[in-house]
Amino acid sequence: MGRRFNVIGVFMMFLFVAGLISISVQEADAVPSFARKYGTNCSACHTAWPMLNATGRAFKENGYRFPGVQDKDRAISDTLYVDKTFPVSAVLTARPYDEKKSGNRKLRALHEVELVSAGILYKNVSGFLELEAEDESGFNVEMPTAALNYHYSGLFNLQLSYSDMLLADPYDTYSSRRLTRGSYSVIDQAFGGADGDRAGTLGDSRQVISVYGRPVNNVFYTVGLSGVAGDAEGENAKNLHARVAVDVLPNTMVGLFGVTGRWQNRDFSRLGLDFQADYNDFRFMGVFLGAQDDKANGGTENNNAWYLQALYVISRNSSPWIVPLIRIDSYEKNDGADDYNELTLNSSYYFTQNIKGIAELWTQVNAPGPNDRRFTVQITAAF
Repeated sequence: MGRRFNVIGVFMMFLFVAGLISISVQEADAVPSFARKYGTNCSACHTAWPMLNATGRAFKENGYRFPGVQDKDRAISDTLYVDKTFPVSAVLTARPYDEKKSGNRKLRALHEVELVSAGILYKNVSGFLELEAEDESGFNVEMPTAALNYHYSGLFNLQLSYSDMLLADPYDTYSSRRLTRGSYSVIDQAFGGADGDRAGTLGDSRQVISVYGRPVNNVFYTVGLSGVAGDAEGENAKNLHARVAVDVLPNTMVGLFGVTGRWQNRDFSRLGLDFQADYNDFRFMGVFLGAQDDKANGGTENNNAWYLQALYVISRNSSPWIVPLIRIDSYEKNDGADDYNELTLNSSYYFTQNIKGIAELWTQVNAPGPNDRRFTVQITAAF
């Protein structure tokens, strides 16, 4: 293992790089576009960027505005209003070290570039657009997420999007707003593969029409119709999904999620139970998901997946500084015949609120074949 996977050596290298970067950026005071627009800081909406706190969830649900705060829009014509500064952010991600036991070490000096723009378009109409280019696709520009929203009231909002089906959900249990390199098992697995002819996952983009809102302050819901994963045209869209999340305590949510769909005469369904709890500087999250898929050659296949995650936010000057995290992922394939259990150990270091580095060890504790593992050093900067 010595030369191929010297974790201690790589971790020392990460600390050295972190030290150099912190010297160069520790005086920086730049924050991404929403914080600039509203004259606040990232910690106002994020427990630890990019994860949302209660204020961030309300901001997202309200069309990227703080509830009760009216933007001072400028009229361009009688029919169009735009924010004085329409928020645009760029996110750069570097992976100076990325090595997998089953593969070769990679120098991803620049791994991914993203442009994100969101805000009010006209009165109660908002938009969201994300463009990205990453090394795995040869830096070809792609659009993983775009949405047009109409905010009628706290009870009823309409979202038209090309995104994952739970884009409207402000909680982080099924979200891509994560602190780790790897995704949660419940949104990263194709299970029986009936969600599209390219074996899609819950995290994949698709055409989605959804409504969402809060009938009461502590209950969030979203229901919608969507196409299968990866289909940019939503052909014969038949997926129906529903989600409800209840704040049973001020900082504790328990939720249910379900989807049923059909693609080329194959039915599939997903049913999940999740929770998210903040206690002082800790955050605990978890999901249990059951998946059922019709097989291409007849019959059905059932697989389960779950994860549990805990993190602790160490703050400095009222902002996140160091955030250690541990997650256990478990999932099944081939009608439960193949079991996978994985462990993620991650530590995030925030040089500033919008520049962070991570050191992450991911390892398979159990797998049908040889166990794999991966060590990644990553730096992300948003401005």
